[in-house]
Amino acid sequence: MKKVVLVLMYLVPMFGFLVMSCGTNSDSSSGTDPLGGEMSVMGEPGNTFDIPGFSGTTERTAEVITRDGNVSLIRASAKVTNPNLLNIVQELDVEGLEVNGDRVTYDLKARITSQGIQNVSHDNSRSLTLVDYDAKVGDSYKGKISLGEVTRNVTKVSSEDDFFWGFMYIKTIEVEERNQIPGVSKVVYHTNHRFGLVAADVYYEDGSTMMTYVFSDY
Repeated sequence: MKKVVLVLMYLVPMFGFLVMSCGTNSDSSSGTDPLGGEMSVMGEPGNTFDIPGFSGTTERTAEVITRDGNVSLIRASAKVTNPNLLNIVQELDVEGLEVNGDRVTYDLKARITSQGIQNVSHDNSRSLTLVDYDAKVGDSYKGKISLGEVTRNVTKVSSEDDFFWGFMYIKTIEVEERNQIPGVSKVVYHTNHRFGLVAADVYYEDGSTMMTYVFSDY
């Protein structure tokens, strides 16, 4: 199961976007109301994302394909070279996920603005906040997905540059997600008001942890 989570984490540069589904609800109105703010260049067509170093995959790409208003369509793709991993991915039933031979492609929608980042459903009717840059510790967002309930809690809002990313220190907002993905106890997203999602930590039920960085070209 770890390998499945790894490949999906590459295919979805904004990790939490994989779990968007039919219905959402939130403890705060900002959880499902569309985020305001100016459109971020990270959501403009042509922007690419990089998540380095995933074994079992090659020819990895992730790019914003189109934009409709402030909703961007991001297409992530990878050639899966690990046969066992490919077999497992082929059994997944996820909206926007397509497997063609050893090429795995995932289309997702996101709202990326100066106010924050949101999941957006494929029909544009529902939103779920990943981060609001005005967030305070204790803010909470909840959504119901195909695997069950997901809860996202803001656990840290930096007041100084204390997170090392891309050869510099930056301020971050940390959002902890509890979901029902088998083998995963929680995911912690590290976000920044200028650079968006910059990293994520995956905590497994066996006690191990994996961290990966995310880099936007724009």
